[in-house]
Amino acid sequence: MASLEYLLTLLPSLPENLGDKVSIEEAYRLLKFEDDAKLSYLVDVLNAEDEIKNCGLQYFVLQNKSFNTELPQSLPESFQEMFFSFNSKTESEWMTGIYGAWLDMLTKTSKEVGSSLLAEWAKWEYSLRINLMIDRFKRAGIEFDEYEIVPDFLRFDSQYNTDYIVEAYRKCSEPMNAEKTIDQFRLDYLRNSAISYSFSADELIAYMLELRIYARYSRLDLEKGRKILQEVTAI
Repeated sequence: MASLEYLLTLLPSLPENLGDKVSIEEAYRLLKFEDDAKLSYLVDVLNAEDEIKNCGLQYFVLQNKSFNTELPQSLPESFQEMFFSFNSKTESEWMTGIYGAWLDMLTKTSKEVGSSLLAEWAKWEYSLRINLMIDRFKRAGIEFDEYEIVPDFLRFDSQYNTDYIVEAYRKCSEPMNAEKTIDQFRLDYLRNSAISYSFSADELIAYMLELRIYARYSRLDLEKGRKILQEVTAI
């Protein structure tokens, strides 16, 4: 992989507050500019999360049955096959399947870029999203089989427990505060998992994952805020 010491000094600084302006496009441009196949693939893998969220929002939440999109050809065929099955599955079936495929893709990418953090974060984030989805189903009265949704590694490994985050989320009376509470837990997890100025693959991964959180708030359209919050709580 490219020299990370040089690359990490060029990447845009992370903002201080959620909502501050930040250019994730510039970070992606710099990664692609390195002309390193692993870094280019990493960008595609990270952007796949946006496609999952958008599909969940459009097809299942907003009931846009004509929804259609494309994925980068670099992504594994198994992931693409699962992704495009959204119109033949129930919401819980698709969400469980696509995040399982996403977890597998991130775990393999973690090995390719030499970052154990990416695999650990993927499992932790998967646990969080599954728990938030279960909470949403319960509040909406949607029937589901928890043993089909929650994989064994989340059921029996306390390392990936995120129940405390869902509990904090429930205590927030204002939706935007609830979302910021969740994202602060995400930021704390990433900051505690990578060593600053190590110029390692883990530091790059932590930076990119943090940047994606800030970028989402930077792009936030207040007129569409409620729909975006629906997107988040749907996944």
